[in-house]
Parts: sequence; structure tokens; C-alpha cells
Amino acid sequence: MPLNHLKNICLLIILMIALPMAAANPLRAAEAAEASPAELDLDYDVNIKGAPTDALLDLLEQSSRLTQLSDKLPPSFAALRRRAETDVEGFEKVLRSEGYYGNEVKLRIDNKQQPIEINFDITPGPLFRITKFEILYTQEEDTPSVPELSSLNIEIGMPARAEPVINAQTQIIVDLANRGFPDATVAKQDAIVDFATDAMEVTLTIDAGPRLYMGELGLEGLETVETDYIRRLAQWQPGKLYDNRVLDNLRRRYLRTGLFDSVRLKSRDKKQPGSTVPITLVFVERDRRSIGLGASFSTSEGFGTQYYWENRNFFGEGETLRADLTVAEIRRELKVTFVKPNFMKIDQNFNANVDIRNETTDAYDEDAISVFVGLDRRWRKKWVVGAGVTAEYSEIDESGVTENFALGGLPLTARYDSTDDLLDPTKGRRFAASLVPYIGLNDNTPDFIRFEMDGSTYYSVLDEDRLVLAARGKLGLMAGDSAGAIPASKRFYAGGGGSVRGYEYQTVGPLDASNDPVGGRSLLEVGFEARTRITDSIGLVPFIEGGNVFESMAPDFSGEFLWGAGLGFRYYTAIGPIRFDVAVPLNPRKNVDDSYQFYISIGQAF
Repeated sequence: MPLNHLKNICLLIILMIALPMAAANPLRAAEAAEASPAELDLDYDVNIKGAPTDALLDLLEQSSRLTQLSDKLPPSFAALRRRAETDVEGFEKVLRSEGYYGNEVKLRIDNKQQPIEINFDITPGPLFRITKFEILYTQEEDTPSVPELSSLNIEIGMPARAEPVINAQTQIIVDLANRGFPDATVAKQDAIVDFATDAMEVTLTIDAGPRLYMGELGLEGLETVETDYIRRLAQWQPGKLYDNRVLDNLRRRYLRTGLFDSVRLKSRDKKQPGSTVPITLVFVERDRRSIGLGASFSTSEGFGTQYYWENRNFFGEGETLRADLTVAEIRRELKVTFVKPNFMKIDQNFNANVDIRNETTDAYDEDAISVFVGLDRRWRKKWVVGAGVTAEYSEIDESGVTENFALGGLPLTARYDSTDDLLDPTKGRRFAASLVPYIGLNDNTPDFIRFEMDGSTYYSVLDEDRLVLAARGKLGLMAGDSAGAIPASKRFYAGGGGSVRGYEYQTVGPLDASNDPVGGRSLLEVGFEARTRITDSIGLVPFIEGGNVFESMAPDFSGEFLWGAGLGFRYYTAIGPIRFDVAVPLNPRKNVDDSYQFYISIGQAF
């Protein structure tokens, strides 16, 4: 057979195989048809033009699949086009949801550019507005009143956006559940768009269901917690109109006890006859015992460790018995605390503690034992006020002179907390004040009054709490005998971690001839931090703090206000930030202050 004939036969066989394969896979054929030199590099830029507002442009960009998948390039030009066409449909939905029902989105792809240019030309059309918003009920009898549109944040003439309509629909169902109709549902929603008048008319048809009343309270899942205690906390009165807010508040009250992992409302049989329905709560108890430990270190206070053991349900009614042990270079302490919650009244606690401690500082050495008994009560949700009786006996060595002191006190306290986190607050405020009149119970101990007040505030500047500004202040006042006559452990001191960083522990204030702190009868401190998150787990915190202690009963600024500044590093964990701070004194005293101090602990400085 001639060579040319053989070549023609081979070519014919190849065509017979290739043509059916191309016909069987039109997508691959289409991709081949659209292939271009740009197929080798499918990197692209997205441009959205014509959005009527910046806010709407942000919504379009957030919904764009091209933008979401920009770090994952498509395998082919056809796949890239499919992404772009998906965005066209998505943009049209976004525009309609914002009230632009007559919109048009045009797509242009320029694959001759590198990166490939993908352009969306937006013609939003007129902004449609709500001209009618009607609420109807399916039943004719025993129907609730129709809510005012203003209570649903609906106004006639407002832009016909989808979000406020959906929010109004949800709010109607929530309000009905709070007014005796927990089974209410939206039976029908009609939204008629009129392109001739650029208007939308909304009609919501609500099936309110039967009006119900709350019957007896059932409790399930209780094991170690006393049922009578839980019923007493509920203050339940059967026969009241069904109100979801009452049930939510009750669940929060139970969760606030710390005794339960979860408290949920058991689903009821909606076919049950009658207008009074039983209410059943299902509890999952927490482990009532826990132990823990912690550690801290600073150049001025040395190394310290803390241990605790706690039982949160000692007698079955949420009583907390806790033992805290501190073993540190300057302090050894054992404190045992007992708290009886909801004592005699809801949100009123009985508190008692015994504290045995030994403290060795440059200011004094102390061995002491103290006891306290008192009550505290929650007031207006975020306040806690308290009063009690305390007695203390101590042996204090100051400048080589040892004296014994016996004190009785009547502490009055108030605390306010609106922050969002105990160890790492990003918003809100804290305030605490204590006033303690002390009475000397032996000849060495004078009578005096000690007042202390401190507060802090937190403000999140950037999204996702990337920058939180924090500020604090502290004021101390003492009335009575001279500072030298007051027991050294009751005087005011400043300096160190939690006070004025950059200075040694207790050294901010009056010093004796050996440059040891002597304390004073008044104190003033301020501090500022800029808590910046670099990543989700790493943060930097520049800070500045200042303060002083005064011999007078109130700050008279007789001494220099000492300032310290530094930089902190934070490693954020599930239990709170691990803190490492380095601080320097800005106005150091010769032969007194070191060039720097550093501190390591868990939790923010304040």
C-alpha cells in the first residue's frame, strides 16, 4: 500500500474517534472554543461599577463568588465565566433585597488583559418604597391586637428593603409569644411589587393559634440539686398568661447559679386540650467540684503560685465552699470562703471567710488572721451592694519594731460591672467602692476610717475588637490617727503589677531613710492601655500609668507624681490572655528605682 494512502487512512481513523468524543462532551468543546492565550494564567480583577451607595457596594462585594474564591483560581476560562454569571444572579438578588427591583446587571470579560478584567455594570433603577403594610389574622375570634407599625420599625414610604420586612415578621411572632400566643406562625406573606409606581405592598397573614396560660412548673434532670431550692428560686405562680420573657428570665436565673450546664424548655404536646398548659424545664447539672492552679512572676514581687479547690453545691442548694492557697516569695496565704446564695431573699447572699496569711515586704512583715461575715445583694442587675462585720488580729514587724494589733470593722461595699468578659473586657465599665470604719480592740490599735474607690472603662475602636482602649483610676482616703499609728498593712501603697508598673512593689510614695516604703493615708492612681490584636492569638499593648501615695488624709500632691510606661505582649487562650509586660519608670529616683520591671500573669492588667 502506498505511504500516502496509509497516512490518509490513519487521519480518517483519528477523526472518527475524536468527533464522537467532542460531540459527547459539549462542555469540553465549549471550553476548547473559548480557550485563549489567557487560559495559561486565569488570574483576574473584579470591578463593580454603578452601585448607588457605598453600603450597597460593600454588600455586592461580600456576596461575590469571584471575590470569595479569588485565592483559588478556576481550572478553565469556562469555569471563570460560570463564576461571573453566578455573580450576576447574586447581584440581582442583592439589589432586589435592597429595594432596587428594576435593576440590570451587565457582565463584560476582557481576557486580553492580564490579569483578566471582569466588569459588572450596575444599573440599579428606581428605589422602590413600601406604600402599604397590612397585618391580618386567620382566626376571627380571640385574636390579639394588631401591633403598631412603629413598634415593628416599619414606616410607610420607607425603602422596600427585605431585611426590615423579615425583621418585622419575626418581631410579630416574638411579641405574640410574649402575649399568650406561643404557637403563632406566619401563614402567608404577600409582597406585591408595582413597577408602574415603584411601590411595594406587603400583607402578612398570621395564624396566632390559641391563647394559652402557664400551668404547673415541672422539673426534670435534677440529681444533686435540691428540688425545693429550685422551686423557691422560680417564685412560680401558675395561671398567668403565657409569656416567653418570663421563661427566658427564669432560665437565665438558673444558669446564673453556676449549677447547670444547660436549662431548656421541654417541648409540649400542642394537641393537648385546654388553655392552661404545663411548663417543664429540663436541667443538665455541672460537675460541682473543681480544682485549679495559676502562676505569676514579676521582677519586684518574685514568683508566685495559686491553688484552689471548690465545691459549688456543698449542701444541695448552691452553697459554695472554696479554699484558696497562695505560695509566693512575698506572701503565703490560706483563705477559706463559704457563700450561701439566695439567703432569705432571691439575689441575696450570705458570705463568710477565714483568712490566714504571712506577708514579707520591704515595708513590713505581717502574720495575721481575719474573719468576715456579711451579706451582699444584687441591685438593678449590674450592681452588688454589701455589708458585714470583720475582726482581725495581726503581728507586724516594721523597721525592727514588732507590735500586735486587733481590729474590728464594719465594711460597706458596692460594685458595678457592665463589661463583657472577666479576664479580657472589650466594652463596658467597672466600679468598686468600699468604706470600712475600723475600731481598735487593744491599746496599740487606733480607730480610723478607710475609703477606697476604683473604676475602669473599655471602648472597642475597631471591628472584631482589634483595638480596645482601656483606662482606669483609683482613689484612697483615710481619716483618723497619723499614718505612723495606723497598722502598716492597712495603709495605702502603690507600685508594681496591678498598680503603677515600672516601679517596685509598694515603692511609689513616701520612703524611709533606707528607701523602704512607709505607706500613707491617701492614694491616687491612673492608667491607660491600647490593646491591639495583631492576630487572633497575638496582641500588643502599649501602656502608661501614674500615681503616688500621700501622708495626708487626702491627696495633696506634696510629692512628685510618678509615671511608668511600657509595652505588653498578649497570647490569647480560651481561659484568657497570658500577659507579659515590660515597663520603665519615666521619672526614676536616683538610687531607688531600677531601669525596668517585667510582669507575667494570666488576664489583663485591669
